[in-house]
Amino acid sequence: MNLVSNSIKGLHPAYFAMVMSTGIISIASNLLGFTGIACVLFYINIIAYAILLPMLILRVFIFWDCLYKDLSNPKLSFVFFTVVAGTNVLGAQFVTVVNQPEIAKIFWYFGIFLWTAISLSTFSILFFECTEGIEKVVHGGWLIATVGTQSVAVLGGILAPEFGGNGSFVMFASFVWWMIGAFLYIILITLLFYRLVFFKFAPEAFVPPYWINMGALAITTLAGAVLCLSIPKIGGVFSDFLTFTKGFTLFFWSFGTWWIPLLIILAFWKYIFHKTAFKYSPLYWGMVFPLGMYTACTIKLSQALELPFLINIPVYFIYIAFTAWTIIFISMIISMLKAATAKETAAT
Repeated sequence: MNLVSNSIKGLHPAYFAMVMSTGIISIASNLLGFTGIACVLFYINIIAYAILLPMLILRVFIFWDCLYKDLSNPKLSFVFFTVVAGTNVLGAQFVTVVNQPEIAKIFWYFGIFLWTAISLSTFSILFFECTEGIEKVVHGGWLIATVGTQSVAVLGGILAPEFGGNGSFVMFASFVWWMIGAFLYIILITLLFYRLVFFKFAPEAFVPPYWINMGALAITTLAGAVLCLSIPKIGGVFSDFLTFTKGFTLFFWSFGTWWIPLLIILAFWKYIFHKTAFKYSPLYWGMVFPLGMYTACTIKLSQALELPFLINIPVYFIYIAFTAWTIIFISMIISMLKAATAKETAAT
C-alpha cells in the first residue's frame, strides 16, 4: 500500500510523455502501413493512460500540496502540458488507428478542459511567483506548452469533418489553437536561444528536454498539414486560408528539420565528448516523441503539399523512432523493477 501511495505522491507529470510518444509512433506506423505495430502500440497506450490518469486524479485530491509545488516550480510546471498532449494524441489514435471518431470526440473535449485548466494555472503562477533568472529556469521543456496547445488543434482538425454542420466552428477553433501554439513557440524559442547562447549550462542539463525544440515544431507542422487536408472537406471561408496555411506549415517544418543535426551535435557533445552516463528519467520520453512526431508530420506534409518525394524521409525515420521507443521503454521497465526491489529490500 505504501508503494502505491508513494508512487501517486511522486508521480512525475513527464510520464504522460510516454503516452504522447507511444501514440504518435502508433499513428505514424499506421500511416506507413505497419498496422500490426500501430495496433499493439495503441493498446499499450490505453493501458498506460488508464494507469496514469487515475494516479494523477488521486494526486490532485490526496497530495494537492505536492502537485501545487510542482505547478509552482518554473522548471517543471510546463511539463504538465504532457497530460494535454497525451490525451489528444490518444484521441487521435482512436480516429486514425481504429476509426472510432465518437470516442475521439470525448478525448478532444477532455483535452480542451485540461488545456484550459493547465494553461491558465501554469502561466498565472509563473507570472506571479517566478523570481529566478532566465538562466536558472528556462529549458527546452518549456516548449511542451506549445506541444499541448497544438495537440488540441491536431485532434480538432482531424475531427472537424465528423461534426457535420458544426464542422466550421470546430475548424475555426482548431485554427485558433494552431495560432496560439505558433505564437507560444516563437516567444519561448526566443527565450531559449537567448539562454543557450549567453549562459553556459552543464552537459547533464541537455537532452532530453531540448529535443522538444524540434518536437514542438513537428506537431505545429502536423497541425498545419491536418488543417490543410481538412479545409477542402469543410470549405467556406477556410478555403481562403489554404495557401497561407501551406506556406506557414512548410516554414515550421523547415525550422524543425534544421534542428535535427544541431541536436545530434549537442547530444554528441554530452555523451561522447563529456562522457555523461545514460540514466533513465521519464523526461527521456520527451526525446522519443519528436522522432515519432517528425515522422508523422512529414507524411502529412507530403500529402498536404502534394510532394510525394517527402515520403522518403519518414520511410526511414520511422525505424529511428522504433529504436528510440524500444530503448526507453525497456529502460523504464528496468528502472521500475530496480526501484520496487530497492523499496522491498529497505522494508525488510
